[in-house]
Amino acid sequence: MSITINEFLDAEGNIRPELLDKEAQKIAGDLKDAKITTHQVRKFYDEVKHYKACLDKGVDYKRIKPLIVMLKSKAKYAATKNKKMNIFYEFIEKSIDKIKTEEKEIEKKKFDAFCLFFEAIYGFAELKNT
Repeated sequence: MSITINEFLDAEGNIRPELLDKEAQKIAGDLKDAKITTHQVRKFYDEVKHYKACLDKGVDYKRIKPLIVMLKSKAKYAATKNKKMNIFYEFIEKSIDKIKTEEKEIEKKKFDAFCLFFEAIYGFAELKNT
């Protein structure tokens, strides 16, 4: 199973509606099929929400960016400990790679879109509480 992550923004720099609907539902289904638990996803989701809150409070994106990028290594570590997390690692890895760009403001908009995308996935996933 392989996850495809499309661009978060359209040509005008707006979040694509299908990202938060059909594309989020597809990945949510993949996570559910892999039998990933709420707990396994929630710690990453909470971390992403924390970074978003820091940015909303005015923390410079340059200070948060390394922590966002580090999510990839944390997800890889989780996948190393539990093979069913490989699909989640793929989601995090490809999403973070889609965020990265040379333009700070566009990158921040992409991160904001990723936050909503992750929220939509988490909402659609119907993960078990184990």
